[in-house]
Amino acid sequence: MNVLPYRMRKAISDRFPLVYHLVANAGTSGNSVEHWNDELRRTWDARDWPTKTERIVRLTRPGDAVLDIGCGNGSILRRLADEGYADLHGFELSDYAVERLRASGITMWQGRLPDLAVPDARFDVVIASQVLEHVIRRRRFAREIARVLRPGGRAFVFVPDDCLGPIDESEHVIRYDKASLRRFLEKTFEVVSIESMRDVNFEMSVLFAQVWKVSS
Repeated sequence: MNVLPYRMRKAISDRFPLVYHLVANAGTSGNSVEHWNDELRRTWDARDWPTKTERIVRLTRPGDAVLDIGCGNGSILRRLADEGYADLHGFELSDYAVERLRASGITMWQGRLPDLAVPDARFDVVIASQVLEHVIRRRRFAREIARVLRPGGRAFVFVPDDCLGPIDESEHVIRYDKASLRRFLEKTFEVVSIESMRDVNFEMSVLFAQVWKVSS
């Protein structure tokens, strides 16, 4: 892929992001257990999203059962624990992160997306922070989020705001803007709101979507 001119690569990334992702990652270990073990060991103390966590705290209650999918170093979950939340769960591919967060008292589930090895209707709140853009089978992933939510449950979805497509981050499958994220989420959920925001620790803007589980 890199042998092509940048303009051509950019056009492929924008119009056919999954194709670009698959070709760019052919023969590599992107989104593998080993990759994320190495990445999280290297950046464990650098991954912190205080503004995201403040938003989540304002919109939830300490008694809520919370699942953070692709929780990484668990910074959101650990901050929620400091706020008095007790029923906290993380889902992560990296066994390094799973073991380290279990040792800190967080209930952890290990697996590979889009499937969630988690019981039906278990959670009041599901968080997917900077995860959706990594998932190839994203419709199945959205259905899995709905499955593990309790009736009336909510999901908080964060993705880069119209940036960091596959040409920028080879681990990414797609780039979202506000309109495309809404179109995607409306197929599975009732969309409450989508807004652009920045976390104090990062210059990049992200889209923050709040959605409800659709009553069956």
